[in-house]
Amino acid sequence: MKDDEIAALEGDWDKVPPAERAAFQFTLKLTREPHTMGPEDVEALSKHYNPRQIAEIVQAVAGYNSTNRWTDALNIPAEETGEFFRRGANVDPSVELDTFLTPTSQGYKNQVSRVAPIRAEAGVRPPLEPFDSLEALWQKASARKALLPLAGEPGDPAWVRLLQVFQVANKGRIATLLSAENKGKLDARTRVLVDWTCARQDRAWYMQQLISRRAAGLGIGAKDLKEWDQGGPGLSDKEQAVIRLARKITTAPWTVQDGDVVAVRKHFDDYQVAEVVLHACNAAYLDRVTEAAQLPLDKPSGGPR
Repeated sequence: MKDDEIAALEGDWDKVPPAERAAFQFTLKLTREPHTMGPEDVEALSKHYNPRQIAEIVQAVAGYNSTNRWTDALNIPAEETGEFFRRGANVDPSVELDTFLTPTSQGYKNQVSRVAPIRAEAGVRPPLEPFDSLEALWQKASARKALLPLAGEPGDPAWVRLLQVFQVANKGRIATLLSAENKGKLDARTRVLVDWTCARQDRAWYMQQLISRRAAGLGIGAKDLKEWDQGGPGLSDKEQAVIRLARKITTAPWTVQDGDVVAVRKHFDDYQVAEVVLHACNAAYLDRVTEAAQLPLDKPSGGPR
């Protein structure tokens, strides 16, 4: 892509074809406002793309939302050279890696991004719905009809069937997401705490109910989930630090600072801290794909236990 074409991605979409404009608008909303996604968003895309193409768009956007949170929260440094992009010894890259040194064209010299979250309110989410209202909200979500194709076996979780539409590409991702539920060095209670906190902030109704059932199987009941929602002084310092970091990664990852991670490191080793971040990244992916697809809740359904 040329410099001006890249600059246009910052929000100057008036001249791009309607199909691309629809995809850009969908991408921005799914990235910044996943809690507002509804059937109308997929309907807008369906004017230009078939269901399988929409599924690919959704999963690509969700994937980058996951990856970006991982690299930002852990302060992973940028590549200082272009060696990563060179596919073999003594092979030049297909693009010039120093084009950032060229002057910005007049048309974009003073452009302010309409994509980057410049304003503070960009990361503000509405207050959580009362915990006691969740059962009714989940029952409503149980009646939804999936907007995107499913594959796999009817007895599999709907999120697995959604990803199995791209069976080869998602084989590793499915295995990783399933393993994260019960493997690793992070304790099971903290894993559920992160997953629940992220799903509540994203209004991911499918994932909320799925996580509540996992929690019940671990002896974590409705009282615990409600206390996590409130984040009050009754929680331990460890749980409060995890909740603060999980909320920031979910709603405003660009605001995560060293202090947020340091607060969690007081209670966990570095491997476990990385797992906390990983679970928040996995949630960014699953919350987006399940709600964009409007997945109905897996049976048996039910309220918080």
